[in-house]
Amino acid sequence: MKLNVDGSFDLNSGSGGLGVMLRNSSVKSIFSASGFIERCSSPLEAELIACKEGIIMALQWTLLPIIVESGCLVAVNMIQAAKEERSQFAHLIRDIGNLISGDREVLIQKIYRTQNCISHFLANKARAKLCTEFWPDETCNIISQFVCEEAASE
Repeated sequence: MKLNVDGSFDLNSGSGGLGVMLRNSSVKSIFSASGFIERCSSPLEAELIACKEGIIMALQWTLLPIIVESGCLVAVNMIQAAKEERSQFAHLIRDIGNLISGDREVLIQKIYRTQNCISHFLANKARAKLCTEFWPDETCNIISQFVCEEAASE
């Protein structure tokens, strides 16, 4: 299973958004979600919150191994080096580390931002519209359009 995550941040309001999408090996959407983050201090914090919340949801929806994909190299590196983390986001890194260190196989990897269009769109939508939404399966029409565009570009 692949879990794409992305965070969005608005400096003026100090708020953010998160977008997540879980897909199976056939690229079929298991779920997608967008969430408003009321208080957020930076783009990095939004990315880490998106990663944490996405993993929490994915662990509830599948027993299969999960590959978490993020376009934020800094967040990926911080999570992979969790034992050394002493930044203001250490609590988020620790929470993510606890989620991925159980019996389940969860890998975190960096992808190009162009490979994360759906999660990026969902994160920006949540931030701009101050909304939180969840779509099981492929019930979000906007995502179906993105999936078709991604498949055509590969």
